[in-house]
Amino acid sequence: MRAGTDLLGRLAAASGTYRGRGDGTEIGPFVARMVVTTALSGRAVTIDYEATNDRNGLEHLEHTVLVVGPDGRLELHVACLELPGVVRFTQSSPDQFTAYEGPLVARIQLTLPRPETISYGWWWSRDEAPPREQSRADLRRAG
Repeated sequence: MRAGTDLLGRLAAASGTYRGRGDGTEIGPFVARMVVTTALSGRAVTIDYEATNDRNGLEHLEHTVLVVGPDGRLELHVACLELPGVVRFTQSSPDQFTAYEGPLVARIQLTLPRPETISYGWWWSRDEAPPREQSRADLRRAG
């Protein structure tokens, strides 16, 4: 597997349910749940992610597919309540994916810092400034 697509193989091998805590500039502290599922004999991984808090309940709901794109780089195809339809994030470094489609300059940071752990962060900017971290969850495999 190419070095750039190593994340796909690592996530495919780490399928399961993850739970953890996070914090966000707009929603504050939250509880996160992520289900990672291997699809198409390891050629794709689906990520179902949600964030909830005691104040507002469900704050973020997302369904994402991770695949190798036509240029050989990984792509995240993200559908969530905050975005208009499915948005493609292209791998810009081993653990970062960027999107310049739509009104927001956005980035997703997806890492597996240790076995059975996932760190998932959303970065964006509403103006001309570079994106900054707006939300991040640190999750550990459940059960």
